[in-house]
Order: sequence, then structure tokens, then C-alpha cells
Amino acid sequence: MSTLQVSEIFYSIQGEGASCGRATAFIRLGGCTLGCQWCDTKYTWRGGPVREESSILETIQKFPARRVVVTGGEPFEQDIASLLQALLHGGFTIEIETAGFAPLANVQCALLAHQLNVSPKLANSGVPYTRRIHLPVLQFLRDTGTAYFKFVVDQPADVAEVDALVTTLSLAPEGVLLMPQALTADEVLSKSRWLVEACKARGYGYSPRLHILLWGAKRGV
Repeated sequence: MSTLQVSEIFYSIQGEGASCGRATAFIRLGGCTLGCQWCDTKYTWRGGPVREESSILETIQKFPARRVVVTGGEPFEQDIASLLQALLHGGFTIEIETAGFAPLANVQCALLAHQLNVSPKLANSGVPYTRRIHLPVLQFLRDTGTAYFKFVVDQPADVAEVDALVTTLSLAPEGVLLMPQALTADEVLSKSRWLVEACKARGYGYSPRLHILLWGAKRGV
């Protein structure tokens, strides 16, 4: 029986990205070696309790919605292929949240997902470029045809870095989302005012952090 390190499983609404507002089951896997300085799920970095795949499925099948987000941590630092197959068999619509830095061999199973929410990290993460940007992986995820690219923006100057990656990866503007780096509702709103203007000027989409607006940085909602 396949097992995974799982930090938490919960039911809420998707708070960000292209499917923002949709009722969703979240499988938050443990483990991430990237180490972004503003990460709001640092509790996942060292892994989590080991759970059998059947237990994971039993839990999420109790929720009303049949949309599931596999997130982390970084999901592709574990072997999630079997879990994705089981979710498909169970009739779930699958989203995967990823920073797109795991080895290319690890991300092949991304083809099983209905939607990929790819969030390459910018310099504001505090992580060196060579650790956070793996172009062959990002190009593979782009070429699945199911990927949205969501960038965490902290300051107006960050947008130029996004523009450069959009050009390097030949991304269509409508598949790009900018999201404020924020852990409070006040931060979300204050940064969103100038961020929305940047989106409008480029044809990018804007992503709120709806869960922060509603509940703050509370875990499991």
C-alpha cells in the first residue's frame, strides 16, 4: 500500500489562483527543501505523519465537493503518481500546487492532473536563482496545456522579474496570475491596489488571497 507524508487534510474554498472561490478538499503534503523566507506553511518543511493512500482517500470522500488540491510543501518531492491515479478513479477534479523546482523525472505525473498551479519563486523568496528556477521543469509544466503560472509579488519592482520569466518561458498573458505576498487582510488589500494596475497593464490575471481576507493566517481553512 502506497504511503505519503501528509501535513494536513481539510475542506475549504480555494483561496487563490484560477479556481479561486471553488469548494475544495486540500491534501497538504509534508516536505519542502526550497525554504522561502516568507513561506506561510513552514510547518510542512520537515515532512509529516505517514498516511496510507486509502486513508487519505477515505478522508476526502467525506467532503461534499469533488475538487481536490494536492499541495504542500512541495508535492513533487514525494511520489504522488499512485495518489493521482486513485483520485482520478474516484472521480475527483485534481489541481496540483507546485513551485516547479523538483527534478524533471519527479513531475511527469503532472499529466494526470486537470489543472496545474505553478508558482515559480522570485528573488523576494530569498532563495538563489539556481535553486528556485529550473527552466526544463517549468517548460514541461507549461507544455501540459493545463498550467497557470502564479507569481507571488511583494513589491512593485518584482513585476519586472515576472515579465522576464514570462518572456523566457513564452507564456501567454492570460495564463499568468499575480498574487500579493501577504499574511493579513490589510496587506492583501494595500498591495492589491497597485498590483491590479500592473495586471491590467500587461493582460495578466490577478489572484487574491481569499482565505487570508476571510480568516487571516489561520491553519486548516
